[in-house]
Amino acid sequence: MNGTCLKAWMKMIVVFGLGLQMLLTGCGSSTVRVQTITNVTPSSTGTPLSVTSLGSFEFVSVQGTGQIFSYNISSGSQVLAAQPYATPCSEPSGMVIANIAGNSIMAVVCYDTGVLLTLTVHGDGSLTALGSVAGIPSPYPGIALDGTNVFVPLFGVSNSSNGGVAKVSIASPANPVLTGLAPLARPPSGGYANPGYLTVAGGNIFVAAGSESGPQTTSSTIQVMSEATLTLIGSPLVVAHSPQHLTVHGNTAFVTFYDATQLESIDVSNAAALKPLQILSLTATAATCHAIPLIVSGDNVYVGCYDESMIDRFDVTNPAAMVLMQTTPGISTPQEFNAADGYLLVTDSAQGGHVYQIPIGITLSGKI
Repeated sequence: MNGTCLKAWMKMIVVFGLGLQMLLTGCGSSTVRVQTITNVTPSSTGTPLSVTSLGSFEFVSVQGTGQIFSYNISSGSQVLAAQPYATPCSEPSGMVIANIAGNSIMAVVCYDTGVLLTLTVHGDGSLTALGSVAGIPSPYPGIALDGTNVFVPLFGVSNSSNGGVAKVSIASPANPVLTGLAPLARPPSGGYANPGYLTVAGGNIFVAAGSESGPQTTSSTIQVMSEATLTLIGSPLVVAHSPQHLTVHGNTAFVTFYDATQLESIDVSNAAALKPLQILSLTATAATCHAIPLIVSGDNVYVGCYDESMIDRFDVTNPAAMVLMQTTPGISTPQEFNAADGYLLVTDSAQGGHVYQIPIGITLSGKI
């Protein structure tokens, strides 16, 4: 695996079977409670990557086979709702779903072809093709939706091809339009940016812009762009090497770091001047955590520990003093999270990997 681990979703890993009963143990407490965790294997030859949801339906993109699987999760387990949809590419990745004129529309990017597809999501969970737009170089899975605009991180590949952000309008779902393409700032120390994940909040785009350019200790940044103009706001915030996923909750951004094994909270109340609140080392908690996915609900942040095959839950009531509360083991190579109907949905990015449905006992909704 390369340093950033932003391409961890392409790594093939041997996965061992696990039972349905997992122990969730609270840190600093003798209380142990048992929950039933179920999983399915969408494809024995493909690699699950992204997961999104709509109502009681879960959708999983699978690399290698070019398929999107639809599951109904209302029964507490994942039941195939429709025949897998075959995309015209082999590496479908990030997915979002919009409501446009009363219709549910999925947008999915294809890493191998640089195309964004639009699909109709039917009431039974099945998918049919609508339209497509090309010209999106190296689209990474961490896409985001605001209204009818889809924002896509573009992975930089060289000094002559710095990473950036694409903006696609799906207001006319059968005819999506690429309306903007803008580069990110290069790292303050030189080189090029490798954005792999972004989120939108308050009219701004927050981008986790990793970089393999040297020196690696100063080449990764968190950057902010205007949604309307795709222009940079303020100066990039230099962070540890290999930022992965990020989310904004209120005035706080939370960011995971794979190589640095960290969880960082950042004050984003002034988008032009981001202010770090806490850099929490995940080697100092119960077990080291090479963190990739995260999702937030209320005062809880869930973090997926990729190498360690577990999920940590943190109390972030005070974002400047985050506390590990719970660890769930046995969740192989967690790559991406989504939530629906009180369940945490997790993809295992290994060839023939699982998709987990974890009852978490609190209400979550949407892709964070």
